[in-house]
Amino acid sequence: MKGAQRKARASEKASFRQLPDLLMVKNDLHPIGKVVKPHGVRGQIKVRYYGNDLAHFSQLREIFIEASPGRPQAYEVLKAVLQPPGLILRLKGVGRKEEVESLAGKEVLVRREFLSSLSEGEYYWFDILGMDVETEEGRHIGKVKEIFPTGANDVYGIEGKRREINLPATEEVIRHIDLEKRVITVHRLEGLWEEDDEI
Repeated sequence: MKGAQRKARASEKASFRQLPDLLMVKNDLHPIGKVVKPHGVRGQIKVRYYGNDLAHFSQLREIFIEASPGRPQAYEVLKAVLQPPGLILRLKGVGRKEEVESLAGKEVLVRREFLSSLSEGEYYWFDILGMDVETEEGRHIGKVKEIFPTGANDVYGIEGKRREINLPATEEVIRHIDLEKRVITVHRLEGLWEEDDEI
């Protein structure tokens, strides 16, 4: 996955993310990070970024912050400074440290059109989250609940019928991703799951 948009490839890194808010996706807003804390005393915001490609985010001019569940509020970005692995933002209307503190822990979202285009075989991580996972024989294992990095590759956390199953996002395991049907086809390797985990 790439940058704030976070692209997912079977062998590529991803950031930990829970299932996205369906209202946000319906409104075409997608999370790129989370407000961490104030930066300085003049209302600047430190954002923890979910991706690994910050390059074009210096051009960011609008973000949304989920001030309350399901109610994203738009903010004009006056300045965006890259500070890997995050961003420092100055927002119009936010000028005091106390105002930033009230936003700490909130999701930072952008419109999908701001995200860069994908190459073949790449997927936005928020497209992967919530997808059904099936074996090559068509047996259901569960849904992708979260994605987190391990260093060498991502791991997909699958919510199964009995337990959570962690699958390495490698080409050996992830055989096909069908965005239209929202199904990931996986190859079973010894130790990843048991037959009793399949439906």
